[in-house]
Amino acid sequence: MDRKKAEALKRAIKMEEEGKKFYLQSAGKAKSQLAKQLFQQLAREEDNHARKIEEIYEQLQTEGSLGEWVTGVNEPSRLTKVFSGSLVKKAGAQATEIKALQFALGMEEKSIKLYEGLAQKTRVLPEKRFYLGLSLEERGHYLKLMDSIEFLTDPEAWYRMKGGANVDGG
Repeated sequence: MDRKKAEALKRAIKMEEEGKKFYLQSAGKAKSQLAKQLFQQLAREEDNHARKIEEIYEQLQTEGSLGEWVTGVNEPSRLTKVFSGSLVKKAGAQATEIKALQFALGMEEKSIKLYEGLAQKTRVLPEKRFYLGLSLEERGHYLKLMDSIEFLTDPEAWYRMKGGANVDGG
């Protein structure tokens, strides 16, 4: 494996570990159940990403290429379940939770850009698929964070948007 690819994978592992640390710290400070559960689940998923990237790194170090297609990093995301389960309770958002969620958006955006950049740089299709898969999972995190911010700041608007209720009676 060339030096640039090795450095990029090490950087990706570090980003995932930093993300996990941030999410666990944010979960510990969260007052609303939705934010706490979301941060805990995001920490687990970032941990899964780091483990899978380490596996890929080791495989590329020993074998020089991926011998198989990596079709996913996590099992299907539990973020939707966490989010839906928390909707039953009124979420009283603290300003610090909203700021933490907004900061998390930036972290996820950096991860997306990193993985999309790695995908563009490789011609090896299994590697490209792996990086694009990571990018898609990070995009899923980004969207759930956006949903959480909207729900915590304006639950009624969130329900109208997600519930499909129409004001015009349609």
